[in-house]
Amino acid sequence: MRSRLATLIVVAIVAGTFVIGLIVGAQRDDESGPVDLIVLNGRVYTADGSGSFAEALAVRGNTILRVGSNREVKRLAGRSTETIDAHGASVLPGLNDAHLHLESGGLSLQEANLLDASTLEEIGTTIQAFAAAHPTRPWVVGRGWYYTPFPGGLPTRQQLDALVPDRPAYMSCYDGHTAWVNTLALRAAGITRETPDPPGGVVVRDQVTGDPTGVLKETAQELVARHLPEWTRDDRLGAIRDAIAKAHEFGVTSVQNAGVDEAEFELYDELLKKGDLQLRLYNALSIEPPFTEADADRLDGLWRRRPDDALVKTGAVKLMLDGVIESHTAAMLEPYANRPVTGLPAMDAATLNGIVAMMDRRGWQVMIHAIGDAAIRARRSTPSNTLPQ
Repeated sequence: MRSRLATLIVVAIVAGTFVIGLIVGAQRDDESGPVDLIVLNGRVYTADGSGSFAEALAVRGNTILRVGSNREVKRLAGRSTETIDAHGASVLPGLNDAHLHLESGGLSLQEANLLDASTLEEIGTTIQAFAAAHPTRPWVVGRGWYYTPFPGGLPTRQQLDALVPDRPAYMSCYDGHTAWVNTLALRAAGITRETPDPPGGVVVRDQVTGDPTGVLKETAQELVARHLPEWTRDDRLGAIRDAIAKAHEFGVTSVQNAGVDEAEFELYDELLKKGDLQLRLYNALSIEPPFTEADADRLDGLWRRRPDDALVKTGAVKLMLDGVIESHTAAMLEPYANRPVTGLPAMDAATLNGIVAMMDRRGWQVMIHAIGDAAIRARRSTPSNTLPQ
């Protein structure tokens, strides 16, 4: 069963990598020219709404050329055609992931993985095991913890001190909106009770002493993150390759990469030239106010220098309007039931409308992170900038 499942996944990935649209929509009558790939002896899902299956398919470039019987498809083979025998496995169009962060996801594969840790004990065991396995790393870094295992919904630096007492530790939440750090990490960043909250973020503090608790929300994460060991360019390229391999394990062959900086954007061009980009990407470039016409000109130039092709496209920008519900940073019209705050609005409606109108005139699509009802309506219920602890 396990070997059959592996065969199914491999065939789905190979077929899906070449899929632009649904199979029927991609079929053509033009059979002239070379055929690059043929898959025989499969259960090929035709995706025509009938639920029917075929035996084989032929691919030219980015197009499904023919779906039919083994005999119909096999006659299209040429000298350079690659032929795969599916051995009765299913052949499916590749899946599309509508929202992910490819590079940071790949980098997280090199960090402590807390996504499967659902209890305090499991979180502790995972972090300690990772720290022990990487004794020479100057920082212990991980990602994936959930709010629910912690009393009150948030961890403390003392809890992380007990797990990693000998070096700074930085654990990003599963949603990427909150960081949990130990005392040595706070010390490395120079964060004390006197450290002001940065715009758009909050250093959570003990309500009695005023000392930082070890939780950093939204932009406050950067106060410590900027001190983390830097990944090299080769590290980043390798992380993207790892992320692509992980996507393929789940049959994902195309993605919307939601929030890419210009440096990351250039990495995809390098991977494409090396033939290592085996995934279709639609990149949305991150922007934030103040954002001017000059900034937009720079993005236009970037787009012109890296024109769209079959694998890599851009044409979208991403804005952040608020945070998330769990950390009380999503912008709400009314205060949270358990916190007397309305969240974290990132910009006013006039700024938002100005940026959207400017980018729309230039032909860009706009992706907007908006979780709370106030953010979704692009207005705020009060003028307060108070952020939740």
